[in-house]
Amino acid sequence: MTLVELVVSLSIGLIVLMAGFTLLDRSVSASHEIADRQEAIQRGRQAMELITRQLRSQVCLGETAEPITYGDGDTVIFYADLSDGSSNVERRTLSYVAPSGGVSGRLTEKVEPGTGVYPDLTFTTEPAVDRVLLTGVEPVSESTPVFRYYTFNEGNPTGDLVELPAPLSATDASRTIMVRVSFLTLPDRLKPDERDASSLDDGIYVRIADPSRPLEGPRCL
Repeated sequence: MTLVELVVSLSIGLIVLMAGFTLLDRSVSASHEIADRQEAIQRGRQAMELITRQLRSQVCLGETAEPITYGDGDTVIFYADLSDGSSNVERRTLSYVAPSGGVSGRLTEKVEPGTGVYPDLTFTTEPAVDRVLLTGVEPVSESTPVFRYYTFNEGNPTGDLVELPAPLSATDASRTIMVRVSFLTLPDRLKPDERDASSLDDGIYVRIADPSRPLEGPRCL
């Protein structure tokens, strides 16, 4: 083997070796991205299932107090009953807390158990449950809040919906028949990449809303 042949062989070998290292590095990076997306999706779905279960358990407080008492883009407060009937109705608060002080955005839950005889219940100022449901949360976009509210659209086909302005007025709160929840879940790491975020969206109907009576909103029985 001549010197020229040796140099050419070494050059070709180095090129192949560098290509192999580049492919390996990209494979490892892609594997991490896939793992981050799966982790974000799993955490987001678990939180969405909890939120959906609570919002679907909305109940009236007596015959006149509709389920939702307050709602804006970041917070919804409502009466709910997730028990077997042996416990009083609870007042629940679901909130989105924006990132601040190096802490990522998060979804939180507060539960205030009712005391007294239904429907004349009072709720404690100190919630029995005050916890974080999900960290690494951001709105889907600047124009799309985490919580949006809808009612039946008068004069349109049965079941057609129209979005209500937030924060909800007392009248609109009593007309709300669906709450739409939308958010992004970022990977749970020190410096998450928004490209690996998972988007979740769900519309939760109030169980006591009747689409055949669009002007009535939820009906307290």
